[in-house]
Amino acid sequence: MIDHPTRPGRPARAALYLRCYPCDTAGLDCQRAALERLAVEHGLPAPGLYLDNGHRSGAPLPALERLLREAVQGWVDVVLVPGPFVFALDDRAARATVCRLEALGCEVLELPGRADRAVQADRAAQAERAGLTGRAAWADRADRARPPVPRPAFATCPPARPATRPAPVDARSA
Repeated sequence: MIDHPTRPGRPARAALYLRCYPCDTAGLDCQRAALERLAVEHGLPAPGLYLDNGHRSGAPLPALERLLREAVQGWVDVVLVPGPFVFALDDRAARATVCRLEALGCEVLELPGRADRAVQADRAAQAERAGLTGRAAWADRADRARPPVPRPAFATCPPARPATRPAPVDARSA
């Protein structure tokens, strides 16, 4: 279970954000189910759904704006997403949104990607090639059966710095 950041022992409040353009209800249903399973695996309560289906990433995103407002008010602690691409197709804009949520005290978790599953499959193939038997083989099988650990959307966000303005230059002294 993920604890509330300021009140240990109280479960975190979760949100699930999805966006797809063009509108794709079937695809979002699959992603929603996977994110809800991820919430259950982490002991999170049922996440609130924030859905911008059919909205372009460059256009106003009403559900994302509502999510950000509620994060400012302290109503959201964990945001579950399939990947940072739901915030924007541009990596820098997506990273900025993730950093903004983290600055508001939210933890942003994304679904484990195909690369994570490929690593597990590679480990299993190595164990078979090595001819692991007995306890070592069972340990490897148990490792493969364990679901991949979700990763933070971005490992690090730059620290928040106050905006600095350059010192004024006097034309007479230059």
